[in-house]
Amino acid sequence: MSSRLVRWLPAALAPVVVAGAVAAPLVAAAAPPSLPDRTPQQVLELVAKAKSVEGFSGTLQQTSDLGLPELPTTGAGTDTDTASVLDLLTGDHTARVWVDGADRSRVAVLDDMAERDAVRDGSSVWLWDSKKNTAVHVVASGKADAAPRTTTRTPAEIADAVLSEVGPTTATTVDTTQRVAGRDAYTLVLTPRTDATTVGSVQLAVDAATGLPLQVEVFARGASSPAFESGFTSIDYSVPAASTFDFTPPADATVETKTLTAGDHERSGSKPSGARPEVTGSGWSAVVEIPAGKVPASIESNPTYERLTTAVDGGRVLSTSLVNVLRTDDGRVLAGAVPVSRLRAVAAD
Repeated sequence: MSSRLVRWLPAALAPVVVAGAVAAPLVAAAAPPSLPDRTPQQVLELVAKAKSVEGFSGTLQQTSDLGLPELPTTGAGTDTDTASVLDLLTGDHTARVWVDGADRSRVAVLDDMAERDAVRDGSSVWLWDSKKNTAVHVVASGKADAAPRTTTRTPAEIADAVLSEVGPTTATTVDTTQRVAGRDAYTLVLTPRTDATTVGSVQLAVDAATGLPLQVEVFARGASSPAFESGFTSIDYSVPAASTFDFTPPADATVETKTLTAGDHERSGSKPSGARPEVTGSGWSAVVEIPAGKVPASIESNPTYERLTTAVDGGRVLSTSLVNVLRTDDGRVLAGAVPVSRLRAVAAD
């Protein structure tokens, strides 16, 4: 799917996914509200206006049903670290989120008797894990070489650009209205125009008043219920207090500091080392290939890897209802929202 279109997915959901967060089945909506009819372009114009939302806070829930087997948490050969990471992607999760403009955000993932936080305040980011009592402080320094663009576009122009980009590969429609987190919302439906993908459709619930996307549901091809669902169960459009984004780790916590400097390799004329992933195809049927050597060879002896993958000619496959991953015998990794047969065909070319 278009990278530009991805920008219109819930702004608060992106840091949650990166932090590994959100949960529990979403509550079914009540009777759909009565709203004025809108075209897909008009709904996208509404989403574009969401940039004017100064801040908000709320509770997010995520639930996934990707068809992966349940992993044991105890016993011989158990890889608890890998199982824990997979649980973040496939299990049910709840999180609290606070946003103040583009530079301040906080996500608190609520685990059983524990909490993980991702706190951003300008160029400073804290990643906190209460269960492990560890904190990582990431500080960005340096400036981009190019000046920021000053040209602005109207919501209508942005909507035109999105529709023109996804139009050849995606049918965009407005379905029934719904209630999400107590808000009236339009349902924007994106349906691939190709059979060469495992995705049947993506549905976005867009706040009818603010334009903020409140919920995203991803349906596998032929499925009647979402394989992945994430959205707000409550939301407040008040700007959070500045103190919300203050974070100080406990005195006994293990703290690691990392500094990211922008533009260093451009100024020095050097390029990032190592080959970059290669993309075959475009849109919904795109396949990303990671070169051999970029994935540790030790994964072959990982017990969780063995449990989750199936042997095929030329490698092993991790198969889910939405995304498939092929690791070839020569160490390459190919992934995409496509059937396994396409991954194997791309690998053989």
